[in-house]
Amino acid sequence: MNGARKLAVAAMIAAASLTGFSAPAAAASGDFGPVSITGVPPASQKMQKIQQLGVITANLPAGKIAYVYSSLTASQSADVNLVDNEIRCSGAGEKNVVLGENLDPASSAQPGRATITIVNRFLLKATSSGTLTCRLSVRTSSLSNNTSSFTVSGTLRFASLDVAPDAAGAPLQVSLPVGNIVVDKTVNTLLVDRTMGSGHSKVAVIADVQYMSCYPTACPSSGSISTARFTLIAKQMNGNTVCASAPPATTEVAVSRQTHHKTVPLYTTITLAPGCDRLYAYVQAVYVSDYVGAIQGEADGLTDVTGSPGPGVPVHNSTMTHLFAVPS
Repeated sequence: MNGARKLAVAAMIAAASLTGFSAPAAAASGDFGPVSITGVPPASQKMQKIQQLGVITANLPAGKIAYVYSSLTASQSADVNLVDNEIRCSGAGEKNVVLGENLDPASSAQPGRATITIVNRFLLKATSSGTLTCRLSVRTSSLSNNTSSFTVSGTLRFASLDVAPDAAGAPLQVSLPVGNIVVDKTVNTLLVDRTMGSGHSKVAVIADVQYMSCYPTACPSSGSISTARFTLIAKQMNGNTVCASAPPATTEVAVSRQTHHKTVPLYTTITLAPGCDRLYAYVQAVYVSDYVGAIQGEADGLTDVTGSPGPGVPVHNSTMTHLFAVPS
């Protein structure tokens, strides 16, 4: 790793936290808001509104890996509304990632649900040299029969444009395919088992899990909950020998039927030992109590613009639950 990259990524990791992140590494960034999101379609319309909030661009040589980071805070909701933070990148590389939660009305919110913050972060490898453009939009619909509203603010930026790859030149990143993983026992998922490149002293390991309540069996009331515990486990290995381990990052969440789904951000770091190049990391999900829930995989059939899926309507898929690593 060259000195400039090592210093930039080290600064980024030093500023990271469980739910947040980081100092940008000489890359484009943009803040937005407060913005009032109005005309949120009622549940009866069975459609989503998509409103762009931020856009960033950067010139990227083919093969380079960018770290995209965003944070979206929503509040002042008139009703229970879906709030998704979706980033779609195109140009030198392509990737779509969406994470979200339901936001409660300010006048009658469950504890902690009147204001929510959704962090969306991931790696993207340039497949060609040119301009990489990433756009952040809020995807929303109301769970009520009202045409609704809420307020958002946040940021979108390239945290780095030079993240180190694995030994084969690929991003140290995995995501779940379309489908849901039921958490009715202990489940291990999002396994990264890769050979790292040389010249690193630390590696940050990050996972964002989208957990959904009341699945596969519906819950009887809006206040019914699903409780699960999530632990990010990361090890540096030489063959089957463990050389160093990260402190486990653990979060327990109780998600109501009304909230429906919640983003669970996890973050840890390994101080690397010399002579060991295998990274072995995964998320362990444990059923704790109440109603069974599930981890959500890739979202499919999302409309490109405001509307409902149907003939002639352009749609796309977006990654949801994912894990990645940033060596420095």
